[in-house]
Amino acid sequence: MAENINNEHIQLKQTLDFDISKLNRYQSILNMDPLNIPNEHLLSYEIAKESLQSKQCNEPYERMISETLSLYNNPHKHGFDGWDENQINIYEYKPCSSNTNNPSGTINDDTIAKIDKYQELSNQGKKVWLILAGVNKETFSLDSIYKFPAEIYDQDRRNYLTRLIERNRNNGNNKQTRATYPVGVKKSIKLCEQFNKVYYIWKR
Repeated sequence: MAENINNEHIQLKQTLDFDISKLNRYQSILNMDPLNIPNEHLLSYEIAKESLQSKQCNEPYERMISETLSLYNNPHKHGFDGWDENQINIYEYKPCSSNTNNPSGTINDDTIAKIDKYQELSNQGKKVWLILAGVNKETFSLDSIYKFPAEIYDQDRRNYLTRLIERNRNNGNNKQTRATYPVGVKKSIKLCEQFNKVYYIWKR
């Protein structure tokens, strides 16, 4: 019986289909010699390189994720990060540079209303995905991309918020503090196996 379950779980893991050539979009910046850059373009080069190296700036890599998956990239801070042409598949990105092969992230300022929004989109026939991507700040590229269906986190997020609210109440605080829900590869795979959901992986 255990063998059948394991085989079923193996089938849940699929290879991610994406345009790997897009991972090279910043190679020219990486390989450029500043001595060969005209003075009028040097500042632009320096700003671009600093943004690619910065641990606080992930926008260039969010754009890279969108391009590799052939998605529209949302340049704004609020809302989802990308979606396909028909806005049927909607994406939230979590780039991570601390562990490029085992990326993790957080859903910040999580609320029941935010979780219900995911459910509402599902009821409309849309599919929400969460991307964990390993960002390599030395090569200006990605070392891994994990694609998980967002519905696997629904109950776990609700349980997390319930425990947080209860803990606040026990501490005499009836106001909800900021909820930061952690997501990682190990937890995500475990939830996919629990709910029998397909997920997608690419690693160098």
